[in-house]
Amino acid sequence: MSGTRRLVLVVAAILAVAIMTGYAVGAASALGDSAAAKSSDDYQDEIDDTEAERRAAEARADEIAHALEDTDARIVEADAQLRALNADLEVAQEELEEADRKVDAAVVEQGIVADKLAAAEAQDAAITEQIAEDEERTAHLEALVAAIARETYKGDDATAGLDIVFGSADTREFVDEYTAQQSAARVQSNTLAELDEIAAVNRNRGARQEAVRDYIAELKAEADALVVKLEGLRDEAQVKRDEVEVLLDEQEELRQYLESQREAFIAQQEENERLQRQLRNQVLALFEKKEAAEAREEAARRAAAAQSNTLGKGYLSFPTKVPYKTSSFGMRVHPIYGYARLHAGTDLRAYCGTPIYAAATGTVEWATYQPGYGNQVLIDHGYVGGKSLITNYNHLSSYAVRSGQKVARGDLLGYSGNTGSSTACHLHFETYVNGVVVNPETLLPNFP
Repeated sequence: MSGTRRLVLVVAAILAVAIMTGYAVGAASALGDSAAAKSSDDYQDEIDDTEAERRAAEARADEIAHALEDTDARIVEADAQLRALNADLEVAQEELEEADRKVDAAVVEQGIVADKLAAAEAQDAAITEQIAEDEERTAHLEALVAAIARETYKGDDATAGLDIVFGSADTREFVDEYTAQQSAARVQSNTLAELDEIAAVNRNRGARQEAVRDYIAELKAEADALVVKLEGLRDEAQVKRDEVEVLLDEQEELRQYLESQREAFIAQQEENERLQRQLRNQVLALFEKKEAAEAREEAARRAAAAQSNTLGKGYLSFPTKVPYKTSSFGMRVHPIYGYARLHAGTDLRAYCGTPIYAAATGTVEWATYQPGYGNQVLIDHGYVGGKSLITNYNHLSSYAVRSGQKVARGDLLGYSGNTGSSTACHLHFETYVNGVVVNPETLLPNFP
């Protein structure tokens, strides 16, 4: 097997394992979570469902592998990389969104702390201003008390009262002086009381300001921590953003590569179809040659002699001992480019070296290499029910028969392989009725 085909086989195998593993893991988890609550019948039903899913996944993997036949290995590898990259990109974008959400949340948190800090600092400034105003008021009041004290106590206390009585020129002067002295005493008393009140208020303000400043210190520490946290979150988000950018660049590169190969791929498929039509034309020409060589009477005799044999469902035997279909006859859509083409036979699972047997008695028309088909054995089974029947067996690794050899139903023809346009060892089986390719399943027994 060439390096290119080995690579295609590996990629197809990876797809198969990924699909089957996904089913198996998911099913196993579901069984494990609910096993305790289920009856034995329910448990068996889930096992059966899991097995059915596994078989479906396996069949899908086979279909993918066969659908990728005739596809350049680099295209297959690029498509597999693109699919894996798309999955990685989805995860990376989710991680980036989460990182951006954390950054946004940190910015909001930082704003809240900044608002609290501004409010606390404004409160601190307001308390400082109030204390300063009270200190100015205190200085004024203290100066007033001192002035009153000086005026009141200029002389001796014992003679001050007599001075008012005997020093007065008249009763009016006496009353005015006495009233002034009493007013000064009241002012002094009120001023001292106000000074005490201001002192008490400022003591409370000082305690409150100390608490506010402790809170400010806490907020500044929290703000500093948030700056570091936000910077770290932004760095993480940038790393995620860079990862997404790299994945997007790789994605675009792979897409451009696959698109650039589209025309070449389609040209290759058209060439393959041309070669397949050429082979079908060879078979048709062979039929027409035989038809012309046979006399009508001989053809009628053969038809009458073979009338007991009807060409239909079950006439052919399976060419493998354990028949398992991996791809059916019909139009096949390429999984990468969506290119539709006829798959002119039925693919049977046949691991490398599996014996391949004749589906009916006939003559080996050739055992040779055919473009696209690889090593091929073509058998002419003559007329069955008045219709010409030919079968061919493709992608063989080696032959057990030669051209012109007579073979009976079930005789060994060769061994399965991976020659020609093939992604893995298998048997591509084709049938021709009156020189025209037909669905082999119309002539084979039902698959087990």
